[in-house]
Amino acid sequence: MIRINLLPHKKKSSSSTPVEGEKTVGIGMGILIAVVAGLFFFVHTPLQDDFDAQERSNAKLKAENTNINQRTKDFKDLKAAFQAAQVQAAAITSLNDARATPANFLYELSSILKPNTRPTMTASMAKDVEDNENLRWQKGWDPQHVWIDSIKEKEGEFTLIGSALSDGDVTQLAHRLAASAYFDRVQPEGSVKKSGKAGSITIYTFRITGQVRY
Repeated sequence: MIRINLLPHKKKSSSSTPVEGEKTVGIGMGILIAVVAGLFFFVHTPLQDDFDAQERSNAKLKAENTNINQRTKDFKDLKAAFQAAQVQAAAITSLNDARATPANFLYELSSILKPNTRPTMTASMAKDVEDNENLRWQKGWDPQHVWIDSIKEKEGEFTLIGSALSDGDVTQLAHRLAASAYFDRVQPEGSVKKSGKAGSITIYTFRITGQVRY
């Protein structure tokens, strides 16, 4: 026989379990948020501050490097300009030194030292040479008997230093220089006889001074 219970059945309440679970999840989320916030404020924020400070320091260092490079560039440009000026000054000095011995001076001297070549003379100079025995030179003289060792000229004053085979060769050179239109106040300062070794020739060293007519 089957028994049927017609009395109302009292169900067990299950509403308490979800509420407790929700509380647990809420507490966990709160802890997690607190941990994240703590990490942000105590870890990330100091790191970010350090990063920003480093960025500012890098920017300042970069600006200083740019300034130094610019000043270094200016210094290199100034140094290059100074060196170029020095080279130019040396070139100008060299040109001035070259002009110290005029071209006409050298040309006239080279002409006098050629065989059968008369110095450059005006008509009055030629007459003076013809009339004055002290100015007259020997025709047929060989200028190869004379060689020049040194030529110096400064502010119109010249000095010739050289050697000759005889004292008379020095005199012939001095006469031709004195007769030239390019020279004035020619004065041979004597010659010194120098004997060589056995079997060698005897030479005479000389020094002639005067003025160049510009």
